[in-house]
Order: sequence, then structure tokens, then C-alpha cells
Amino acid sequence: MPLRRLLVLSIAGTLISGCSNSEDADMADDAARPEPVLTQAAQPTAAPDGTALVAGSWTVKEGPAGGSAVFAEDGQQPALTMSCDSASGTLSMMVASASQTPEAWRLDAGGEVARIDMAPVEGGLAAEIQPDLAIFHAFAAPGQTASLTSATGEIMQFPTHPGISRVLDACS
Repeated sequence: MPLRRLLVLSIAGTLISGCSNSEDADMADDAARPEPVLTQAAQPTAAPDGTALVAGSWTVKEGPAGGSAVFAEDGQQPALTMSCDSASGTLSMMVASASQTPEAWRLDAGGEVARIDMAPVEGGLAAEIQPDLAIFHAFAAPGQTASLTSATGEIMQFPTHPGISRVLDACS
């Protein structure tokens, strides 16, 4: 008699275990998990030393004619633009300014300092820059800042962006 119960219990256990479907359990787990959503990292609002950064974010674009990195607030004029014309190999930097005369600006980035002679253009001041100089590649170092100081002493600090290296490379 005990052997018969043991046999019935083992058969019942086998039948019950055959009824469960592990694929259904996996699908239920997948259905319970939401689909991952890619989000952008929060834009820094202050430099590591606590000083304020220019409001906005970088937009990097590339195309057959070259590339550009534009720093601006949504719907506003760019505060800083770096653009490459790959056909001529010309890399330009433009800052928003109301100045109508040429000015010497100071760039601090990556532990280096450089003077940039800016000339008035529509919408600001611009200069051709050398894409192979390390100070401009510092704009692509993650987690850093680059500062531009106007002739009047106004300091504009920008966060760096790794995509800027692609704009610089397009003109190298």
C-alpha cells in the first residue's frame, strides 16, 4: 500500500511539473519589465570650481561638407559655434557678441591659454582656428570646461562635449 501511494504521488508530481511552462514564465517576466528609454545626461550648470556656465547645450552635426558644434539654449541664438568646411579644411569659431570692431579674446582650456583674434561678422565675432592645436581638442575632453574671455573681461564658460572631436577631425 505505501508503495502504491508513493507511485501515485511521483506520477502526479511528474504530471504537474509537465504542466508548467517555463517559456510562459519568461514571457510574463519580460512583459512586467518596461522597455528601456534612452535619455540624455543632465547638462551641467556649474564648472567644477562652482562658477556658472553659459546656459545651453551642445548640438553636434556632421555631413559631407564638414561638421559643426553649436552651443545654445533651445530657440536662442548660439553662444558659441565651431564649424568645419572639410573642402577647404577651414575651422571657424564664432561667439555671440554685439561688438563691431576686432577684438582679442582669451581661451582657457585643457590647462592651456591662447589668444584668439576675433573679427566682426553677422551675429558675433569669428576667427579661423587651427584644428590640430591641443587647446581646441580640450573642448572634447569629457567633464571639463573651456572659458572664453572677451576684451572687456566678460568670461563665458562652456562645458566640453566629446562630439566636438569629430568636428575638429573633419578639418584635420
